[in-house]
Order: sequence, then C-alpha cells, then structure tokens
Amino acid sequence: MAATLVAALLRIFHLGHQSLWIDEVFTWNSAGLGSPFALADVLENIHGALYGLIVHLWCGMAGDSEWALRTPSLVAGVLTVPALAWLARDWIGREAMAPAAWLAAGSPYLIWYSQEARTYSQLMLLAVLSTRALLSIRRDPTVRAAVGYAAATGAGLLSGFAFALIAPLHLHGWLAGTEGRGRRLRMLGLTSLALALLALPWVPAVMSTWDLRRLRPASDAGVQGPPLRGDTTFHPGAIPFALHAFAVGYTLGPSLHELRVDPSLRTLARHAPGIAAVTLVFGALGGLGLLALRRRGRLGEAALWLLAPALLVSYFALHNFKVFHPRYLSVALPGFLLVLAAGLAGLGRRARWFLGAAVGALWLVSLFHLYFDPRYGKEDYRGAGALIRARGEAGEKLIAVNSEDPMYYYYRGPLPHDRLWLGFVDRPQRLEQKLGEALQGARGAWVVLSRPEDLDPRGVFARTLDLRFPDAERFAFEGVRVWHIRRS
Repeated sequence: MAATLVAALLRIFHLGHQSLWIDEVFTWNSAGLGSPFALADVLENIHGALYGLIVHLWCGMAGDSEWALRTPSLVAGVLTVPALAWLARDWIGREAMAPAAWLAAGSPYLIWYSQEARTYSQLMLLAVLSTRALLSIRRDPTVRAAVGYAAATGAGLLSGFAFALIAPLHLHGWLAGTEGRGRRLRMLGLTSLALALLALPWVPAVMSTWDLRRLRPASDAGVQGPPLRGDTTFHPGAIPFALHAFAVGYTLGPSLHELRVDPSLRTLARHAPGIAAVTLVFGALGGLGLLALRRRGRLGEAALWLLAPALLVSYFALHNFKVFHPRYLSVALPGFLLVLAAGLAGLGRRARWFLGAAVGALWLVSLFHLYFDPRYGKEDYRGAGALIRARGEAGEKLIAVNSEDPMYYYYRGPLPHDRLWLGFVDRPQRLEQKLGEALQGARGAWVVLSRPEDLDPRGVFARTLDLRFPDAERFAFEGVRVWHIRRS
C-alpha cells in the first residue's frame, strides 16, 4: 500500500507540465475527441484501439488537456505496482513482493510512460496480469483461470500488437510440465482461437499499413518505396541502450535529443561517469537476480521474457520493418524488474539496503531530470503555440515544418495553417519553390520547426530560411524553433 501511494504521487507530480509530443497528439487524433466516434474509427487504430477508446470515453468527461489525456496511463502505471508484487509472489516467492512493489513504484521508465498519453503503461500492466493468470492455469487449469487469461491477453493485444512479443514466454507457460497437460492444450487451442477472432477485425488495417514483405529473410524483393531510414534502422548500441532505459529511464545519461543529433561515442563519453555507475549498480543487481532465478528454476523463463522481444524487435529493425526503440520492448520491462526483485530478495538485510540505496540514488537523479531539467523534456510546442496566439496578426499564417500535429493541438487561433515537408531539403530548388508557395498571399508567417535531426541533420532548412529572411524574428523553445517573417 505504501509503495502504491508513492507511485501515485510520483506519477501525478508534473503530469501536465510538459507539452504533448508528436505521438501523444496522434492519440488525441485517433481518440476522436470532440467528434463522432464510430466503430470504423476504432478498427482503423492499430496502435492501441482499446487505449484510444478509453481515452475517448474519459476525455469526453474530463476534456482534452495534457493531464486529462495522460490520466489513463497514470492509472495503469499505479495499478502496475500491486500487480507486479502479486506476480512476484507467485513467480519468485513471497520475499520478493516488497522489492517488486518498490521497484515498480520508483522505476523512471514506468513513470515516464505513466505520464505519456500512449498505450505503453497499459501494455505493461496487462503483460503482468496475463502472466499472473497464466501461472494460475499452470497450477490449476480451470475454466475460470482460462477466461481470466483470455481477458487480460485480449485486452493486451488491443492495447498494442507489440503485446504479442511476450508470446514465446506464454507458449512455454502453457506447454511446460506434464501435470494436466492435455487439459491445458485444449484450453490453449480454445483461447488461441478466441484471441484470433478478437484480433480479426483489425487485420485489414494491419495489412494496408504494414509492409510485411520486409520481414522476409535476406530479401527486399517486391518491397515498394525506399528504405525506412537508410539501409537498416538497427544500431549496435540498441540493446545496451534499451537496458539502460529499463534501468534508469531516458533521463539519466544522454538525452534522447542528444542521441538523435549524434549517436556516436562522443555523446556517450560526455556521460561516461553516469553510464558507468548505472552499469555497475544494475549489472551487479541483475547478475544476483539471474543467479537467484536459476536457483528457483526460473532462469529459462526470464530469458524468454527478456531476450525473445529484444531479438524480434532487432530483427524488425534489421529489415527496416520497424525502428528499434525501448518502448517496443515494454512487455519485457516487468520481467526486468522481477530479475532485480529476485536479486534484492536473495540478499541479507544490510546488502539489500545498500544496493537499494544505490538504485534509489540513481533514480532520484533521473527523476530530478525528468521533472525539472528541460534538456531531458519533450519539445515545447505549448510555448510556441502561446507565442503565436499572442502575437499573430490578421493576414499572417502558421507554417508547421515537421511539427504540424502538435501545432494543430496547441495553436487554436484564427491564423490559417499550412505544412511544409522537411524532406525537401534534399532538393534545394524544390524547397525554395515549396517555401514560396507556402508564403504566397500572406503578409507574414510564423514558421515552426522541430525534430529536424532525421530528415535534415545538417540544418539546411534553418540556413535557407535565415539567408532568405535575414530580418525575421527568431524564437527558441526547448526543441522548437520559430521564425516570424514579415513581408511587404
């Protein structure tokens, strides 16, 4: 109860402080707020239809402010604390309940996604609940246990198809052991059929959105269009970065912005002491946890929980099907915390307090950065929107460059909107033409640019704008640049 209360306080604090980032605005759009919401809208959402429906229903009452949009994630994040403690009792032993609860309460990774209007917090909660239901089936394969498992797993799939990355662990759980095996196999067949029928309505949207041909080994034959980003979206440091994020979130060590700008050893070198401390503390605790799980006969299951999702997402990235990001491995995060809980539970009192204090110290630094250091925060679209609302004049327009969705959310003033694709920087003449078309007929314009690192790492667009309009006013917000162009 104490850990759950602390978890609630940590997640409520500064809940609406940061601007929504691009993917959170996608949630705002897909939830159909302020407009009719039909079944077709739910079936088109392949990135968390259940989460979008919950946001639609909740925000219909609470409004669409930042805190309102993020509240469903906050609730899921708080509920994860008792759920993980419950799972730790059955998977490791009663002595792991308290460590698991406190690890879930203070995890910067869990807090980050509990304060984000995306489905990942709900996805992690349902991964815990479905795995706990599976343990019940292994002990006593009753219809009631199977229904509970199907409900949690079905909700997990509809919260994000990345939930399926936990399938190898769950398949092992269904098939392991000989006691009641026949009954379990029959239940597995019926449960699999029910889950397939549940997901079936989303198959057309999946097939029209994802190019599954990219997953064919060593072949790009028949794939339409250029590679997603270069030859591959996998980086050798992807797995170590995911482990670092699982350990201390994205707010200790290099920020996400730094890594987007320069994902080289130079960036890591600037944060070497912090990275070394995280590696030492969590490496030691993780090693102790793996040894403890080995003694309990859970090491193979831990490997399936952690390695299978990492290998699958790495394969997707190698074949340019999906970029590698720790958030796509979120179903593995509960397993990571349970490894740490097993390590703490197996220690003596003094050693447990010592390692716990080391983890807590690192987490305090990370959470301080999360709450108070704008370098680790989301882009400040809210500030840019407020500036344009206050100073925009009749006859001017808003031109969003790589930031159209957040600016549609934050700027709700009278100026007309336009967008300019940043990819035109590869064709300077085309960029000049499109810029001229966007400015045509306007006495002035507010040009908003954010996240240029992927499409314009050399800053071509900013230099082009500065050269063409040297007298333009310039404003800088965290991660967002604004030019105010006046024309005669």
